[in-house]
Amino acid sequence: MPSVATQVYYALVVAWGASFYQFFLRDLFQTTFGFGRVIQNIDEFPYSCRRLEHPRLEGCEDLWLDNGGRTLYAGCAGTSPGRLEWNQAIKKVNATGRRPGGSELIALDVDEPGADGLFNLRAIRPLGYTGATGDSTIDILGFDAEILDGDTINFYFVNQRPPVGPFNNIVDASVLGANSTIDVFEMRRDEEAMRHLRTVYSPAVLTPNRVAVLGGGEFLVTNDHSTKTGLRSELDPFIGGGNVAFCSLSGECHIAVTGSEPDEQVAKDLRPVQPLYKEYLDTLKSYIPKPGLKFPNGLTRGFDGLIYLPSSVDGRVRVYSLTSDNTLNLIDEIHAGMPLDNISPDANGDLWVPGFPYYLQTYKALADPLNMGAPATVLRIRKTVDVENRKVDYRVEKVLEDGEGKVLSGSTTVRHDVKTGRLWIGAAVHPFLVVCDPK
Repeated sequence: MPSVATQVYYALVVAWGASFYQFFLRDLFQTTFGFGRVIQNIDEFPYSCRRLEHPRLEGCEDLWLDNGGRTLYAGCAGTSPGRLEWNQAIKKVNATGRRPGGSELIALDVDEPGADGLFNLRAIRPLGYTGATGDSTIDILGFDAEILDGDTINFYFVNQRPPVGPFNNIVDASVLGANSTIDVFEMRRDEEAMRHLRTVYSPAVLTPNRVAVLGGGEFLVTNDHSTKTGLRSELDPFIGGGNVAFCSLSGECHIAVTGSEPDEQVAKDLRPVQPLYKEYLDTLKSYIPKPGLKFPNGLTRGFDGLIYLPSSVDGRVRVYSLTSDNTLNLIDEIHAGMPLDNISPDANGDLWVPGFPYYLQTYKALADPLNMGAPATVLRIRKTVDVENRKVDYRVEKVLEDGEGKVLSGSTTVRHDVKTGRLWIGAAVHPFLVVCDPK
């Protein structure tokens, strides 16, 4: 009969093997890379889609829809030059390659396409803001907004400012990374200018990706990596990294969640071992890898008050509640089955999120978006609550997919207009917006 030490050794090997397959190989092949996944063509779905092409509608990473004001806002940084040179989230850190003038907040009237089909496109001018280089330029990545009194909107921008040295000269960002802040602006619905209110800078806001407004000047922000640059940042998508920070009205921020939750599947694998070798359990647990967050991306606050955090690697949407001490408590997970980007609620409370069904092609298209397309998927997540049985369920439905990248490509945000059924779809580096009308 094998010795106790030998049995413990084998139990440890089994636990390690199960954990390694569960969280590295299986997710990597099936979810992340999509091996064996059936990808459909856009003609199979009941939408008529077209691209809105204009120099000011390039590199529009994130969108926000003002349902009451019937206006879509897009944070656009340009494709080339622009996002292809400057976007820390995808390791583009040539700050001198930013589009001249930085990013723009573009407004579109969603019910008035106009003769040119560009929905009365116009830019919202920033006022009262001095950027890192001494001018008024901003570098928008993800953003969120809140309507205060029916006519006043506050925008919360992830501002990927370039790092600067003496005399506001841009310095090498490949070493320092972006000098990111969260900048808050205020505007009236009938105006085409927004006034700067405050800048939030904090060590806890390290690699910000997107903001989720909580109200009262408070917000959450995703840090998509654990470091700005270096080998650790490169390994984050594989070994886990990134977090979510909470920021108060005063500008003080702290880490709200890191995502290092115990792994329940590995715990199940160890249950037969526990009664026999209880004294070794703590030692075994210390050697079990934790799943953590893998490229946490554009979070949002749902109409139910919960926080939804998608992953651009493992295809999960983690669902959190906000505690009294302003930390996040994991209460559920939604398995979407493919890497995801920014998630957004519509006026009905349904969640909409773009997915990357063929990750390798998406990665290639990031390097050459002007000449190469990438498959894209639009998913809807609908929550149902069974009050009698105290059960919550999430239904994930594929609403649209473009396997050939003919119209959609590298999509990073989708906004659903409940009134018209129309979908508005942005892309971080590609030179167009997409609008889809239901047939």
